[in-house]
Amino acid sequence: MILAGKSQLFTILPKLQLYKYHIVGKTYTKEANNLPFLVWPNGEPCTPANMYMLTLRDAPNKRGGTLSRHGSKGGTIGDYAAKISQLIRFCYQKKKNFLEISDSDFSEFMSEIKTQLLKNHIRQRQKNSETANKTGQVCLRFLQHLGNFTNRPNFVAPCGTINISYRISSRIGKNGEVYKQESIYHHSFSAGGDAGDSRNPISDASIQALKEAVDAAKTSTFIKFRRHLQILFLEYTGPRRSELADLTVNAIFKAHRMGENPMLEMSTLKKGVPSSRMIPVSKMLLREAMHYIKFKRPLIIKKFTKSGRPDHDFLFISETTGKPLAETTTTNEINTLARLANIDEKACPHMFRHAFCTNLFVQLYERHNFKTDKDFEIRLLTEESFLQEVLQYTGQGSFESLRTYLKSAYRRINKIPETVSTVRILILNQQFDNLLLALLKKLEDGLPIDSFANQVRDLIDSKNRDISNKKV
Repeated sequence: MILAGKSQLFTILPKLQLYKYHIVGKTYTKEANNLPFLVWPNGEPCTPANMYMLTLRDAPNKRGGTLSRHGSKGGTIGDYAAKISQLIRFCYQKKKNFLEISDSDFSEFMSEIKTQLLKNHIRQRQKNSETANKTGQVCLRFLQHLGNFTNRPNFVAPCGTINISYRISSRIGKNGEVYKQESIYHHSFSAGGDAGDSRNPISDASIQALKEAVDAAKTSTFIKFRRHLQILFLEYTGPRRSELADLTVNAIFKAHRMGENPMLEMSTLKKGVPSSRMIPVSKMLLREAMHYIKFKRPLIIKKFTKSGRPDHDFLFISETTGKPLAETTTTNEINTLARLANIDEKACPHMFRHAFCTNLFVQLYERHNFKTDKDFEIRLLTEESFLQEVLQYTGQGSFESLRTYLKSAYRRINKIPETVSTVRILILNQQFDNLLLALLKKLEDGLPIDSFANQVRDLIDSKNRDISNKKV
């Protein structure tokens, strides 16, 4: 039974107004842009699911705002719609309505979504244990809402038709405050992460393979440059795909004008309301972005502005129309490159974010000389300014969301056989620069390009071995 990965069962309604109230002969409405509209597999509207979407429109998030509907996929509510779509497909194939589901039916549903395999990777599951459990929790909340709405409070409840329990966990917020969180649990949920950690960062080797696939692909020069630039920003700034799509030319200009220690302003789209954060970036990254802005983007943006429309200012644009790239395009680009590169591990934009955050924490471990992840944790909990600095760089909303990176960075540090001092790295970089300049002089004096390229590759390999203390 295929429950995920087929044609989408919901549509995002970009411009939607809902009835609010009627008074003194006037009707008032409320904005509901980007709210999902769900259907059954035969195309008929799924009324129970759409009623639930209406309640989610006004549901609060963890920070007191409302659930996100940002982006072409509908944000957090869109994610809920995608998860509930799998239950819709299950019920349709079983020829049951939602209120006819038994406890054993729900267990069968969970078994199906946990064992479904990726279409292009016949040995890899679509969902790991954590993702499958989250899908189950969303679906249980939906069924619980239907039960309450139809005056069946025991439909999804402890010892109910669908037998659940509630679990209480602790979350550490700012200033070390402990908050209690309640989650819904069903006995069909997996207890551990048997399918792998969803936060494993993409490997350096896979990133390099993606870059090589960009060059090998039969595309235009513009597409090649844009793809390289997207990968660089994913690798060195760690944005979510929506945040990368929202990056502007003006933000690049502002960072470029800063001179020393430039900071790039990027949107933060997981806090309920639009906000921004400042991220330290290198001059090398800004140099690549400025080259794209000056020499690549102008030829394409004319397709958008020729009818008199002003430049929309977004950095990444479609080659055919000049319009801003949708957030899903980034995912499609990485998927395409991963197939070209024959990468076995999961490769998606969010894996770059995990790699960026993990690398950032490795740097912070070394900079502040933390001996263990507990030392790092104590510093975050006791020094508000340090916590806020790290939260800003990563775009996370709380200390709790940083825990995974604390542990993964510490594991990475422990795999290094010998700590390389900052002074040693500076000396090696200076040697590398001098030798590279010498090779460039030879190139100007007539050194064949093939020979130059081979010597540069050998130089880079030697430098990497020096830094990692590997013996030839």
